[in-house]
Amino acid sequence: MTKNKSNFFEVNSHKAAVRVTVNSIMTGGLFLILSLIWTGGSGKFNIFILSQLVLAVPLLYVSALAYLKIGYSEKVALWDTLGWFTSNIGSILILNAVGLMTVPIDKPIAYLYFFLIIGLMLIYSIINMIYNPHEKAEKIFKFVFFLIVVTLGGLLPLILGLIK
Repeated sequence: MTKNKSNFFEVNSHKAAVRVTVNSIMTGGLFLILSLIWTGGSGKFNIFILSQLVLAVPLLYVSALAYLKIGYSEKVALWDTLGWFTSNIGSILILNAVGLMTVPIDKPIAYLYFFLIIGLMLIYSIINMIYNPHEKAEKIFKFVFFLIVVTLGGLLPLILGLIK
């Protein structure tokens, strides 16, 4: 297992291989979901929700490609960084879309969903910092990044009433 420090993040070839698998499964699931949406009538879906699902596909795909490079490339720092950002943005867009799809059914459940995911990620980050105190700055950065993408793509459209 190759493990080294690249700029800010730690590169781990085993973790990269797992992420390729996860991103591939998520991308396949997104194609299925998008196929169902298009055959069932995409007009029923808010463009904001649909766009997040659609944008997640290339992000997860490129992430998988970047993580594949880690397995056989000598220089991995940029591949790892690209893989991390595209994987996380793609995954968060899916989380946002799921939360926003609940708005027409029950707006309070949508709020609960977003606050639950933020709260759970905060707990996850705190545990990560407890077990890895030397990586505190990295863990804080990752949580703040998560919080920004969830707020901009999930909570803000909910609060502004962009989803009906």
